[in-house]
Amino acid sequence: MSQVVLAGVGDLNRRVACRLLANGQTVAGLRRSEEDPGLGFAQHSLDLSEQLWPDTGAQTVIVALSAPERTSNGYYRGYVAPMLWLKRSLEQWQHLPERIIVVGSSRVYGVDDGRELTEHSPIEPADWAGERLAEMEAAVDALPVQSCVARLSGIYGPGRDWLRRMARAATERPPERNHWTNRIHIEDAAAALVHLMTVEALPTRMVVSDRQPTPLFDVLNYLREQDGLPALVAPEVDGGKRLLSDLLQQSGFKWQFPDYKSGGYSATA
Repeated sequence: MSQVVLAGVGDLNRRVACRLLANGQTVAGLRRSEEDPGLGFAQHSLDLSEQLWPDTGAQTVIVALSAPERTSNGYYRGYVAPMLWLKRSLEQWQHLPERIIVVGSSRVYGVDDGRELTEHSPIEPADWAGERLAEMEAAVDALPVQSCVARLSGIYGPGRDWLRRMARAATERPPERNHWTNRIHIEDAAAALVHLMTVEALPTRMVVSDRQPTPLFDVLNYLREQDGLPALVAPEVDGGKRLLSDLLQQSGFKWQFPDYKSGGYSATA
């Protein structure tokens, strides 16, 4: 039995919790909103951006937070401030966790020239959101515990149908660019976070993306084919970035949906 604290109880960490509970592990959640008894694990309501985090004796802390608003200040409150409060909290805890896993974003890379990127590639934030996420990563590095930032690419899955809507609308409003895209199904994202609990040598960064960076029009035409719509004429591939998840694969992780044609866009659970 191991105690895992989930900071943030959104869709991603709820799927993490399901996996942990199925493995017989004990889970506690920290969240801004009130407790939801239907989730099947203990929860504590507090604002992680303004309060000390409680010492629950956790062996692992998995942080998957969201910003209250899409502004620079919202990103600071959602991502940076909680890590600063976590550092203050750890200085007072009697039992430090063995590892902390924090969900970040590939947005910190910022590049738009089609290059391949790994955990070792330098980050070049291109906007305020990327800068705040980079600031969060720096705050994670300052924690007195073995920690990893999982840089997730675009999450897709149930309830995340913006790309399918784009594909349907592309008949009249096709995208102007055919850039490289990267994605991770939410079930693979949850599985990767659980997997990082078991990696012997936890890296400070981990790219969490599927195994096939793909030009945007390839994905759109795949989705259009599913809907019985004609294929779009694809422009030349221009820009974007290609995330290489080799380190995650080398650590022993197995994808349920290793590419965009593996069934993830049809999965409903």
